[in-house]
Amino acid sequence: MKIKYAWIFIPLLLNAQNFKQITQDIVNSLKYKQAQKQILLFKQKLKTQKALNYGSLSAQYDYARLFNTPIMKMSVMEPIGVNPQTGALIYTPVNSQVPLADKDRFVGVLKYSYPLFSGFAISNSIKKAKLELIKQKLNLQNVKRLLILNSAKFYAEIYALKAKIYALNKAKEALLDAKQKAEALYKEGLINKAQIAEINAKYYETAALIKQTKSEKYSLLNMLSTLVNKKITDVDSITSKRCDFKPNFNNRPDVKMIVKTLLIAKSDIKIAESKYYPQIGFEVALKKEAQRWTLDKNDYENTDKSYAAISIRYDIFDGGKREGLLQSAKIAKQLETLFYRDYIKQIKTEYYNDLNKLKALYYRLKAAREEIKARSSYYELIKAKFNEGLADSSDLNDAIAKLATARAKKEAIKAEIFFLNVKLKLDGGESVK
Repeated sequence: MKIKYAWIFIPLLLNAQNFKQITQDIVNSLKYKQAQKQILLFKQKLKTQKALNYGSLSAQYDYARLFNTPIMKMSVMEPIGVNPQTGALIYTPVNSQVPLADKDRFVGVLKYSYPLFSGFAISNSIKKAKLELIKQKLNLQNVKRLLILNSAKFYAEIYALKAKIYALNKAKEALLDAKQKAEALYKEGLINKAQIAEINAKYYETAALIKQTKSEKYSLLNMLSTLVNKKITDVDSITSKRCDFKPNFNNRPDVKMIVKTLLIAKSDIKIAESKYYPQIGFEVALKKEAQRWTLDKNDYENTDKSYAAISIRYDIFDGGKREGLLQSAKIAKQLETLFYRDYIKQIKTEYYNDLNKLKALYYRLKAAREEIKARSSYYELIKAKFNEGLADSSDLNDAIAKLATARAKKEAIKAEIFFLNVKLKLDGGESVK
């Protein structure tokens, strides 16, 4: 039997892909490349947050042309004569205007600002950005895990269809042989023509089924090609040997992502709490105001307006906004915690259900092998009887069909075992080699 089915382990085409090659081609997937770009995006976000730690240096140059000359209005008392009785001076109010600046106004500023204290908002924002970047890197690993899992599913299904095509071709050959024998028996008058017609009908039915199965196989090959972003024309062999599983669910990238999400939620709480602290900032500037663009002349005041300043701001009342943000962040963390607990239970349940299913498949595989032996013996018996005219075409067709079904079923079970081996390794936090 091992020699008989050696075809399964030999690629029919030179460019048939084995599963190891396909897992290596996963990096060509467009979904994988999208996840890679997401990492670059979050790297830039981290740079943006880190920039807040260094303050900001800016340069500004302004020019304005006023419609009117700025003036200062004054009312002064001017003497207009002497009181003849007392000899005292007599004053009268006189309004006067003094220009304060020119219509042309040039201002140049070189300013450096630094947040001395932000209530730990900046440090926690940087921490959050780092965690988000780590989460995206884990997401890339998880995308790869899911792509390998989906490719294993396609690979197993294609392999099963390939085995089915082989079994149907063997049945087709058997039917062709039976048809030739039936025609010889008909000429000898041992069977009627209806039995030839029945074998002939079964032959064309099998041929049509082969065409249909090939179509299904090509469709799955196209889907696998789309998944890995590479043309896959055929698949190679599979292994259905027993594997040792050592699950470590906390090693799964999707579980690690949830843990990072919990830490991000903690950072959000810290950021919300920062609103309860005063905001303290420092600023120093080199500043000049002048009448011409070179900033070196001012007939009305000093050109140098440089300064150093400290700003303290604290929101006394905001209508409950700070409290709302803080409580929202705490609730979000509680939700993530509950999601984490539920997720762990779900993946453990799915894992052990798959493990039980795998154990049952090994028993089914053993039964399928025994069934093939029985179906082969029965087919040889019916074939011998048919050749002697002791069995009709219906019995022969039934024996051929059941043998083909048994052969296809055995390989389909092996394909299921292969897929579950891959799935259990990935779902248990192990790598697929």
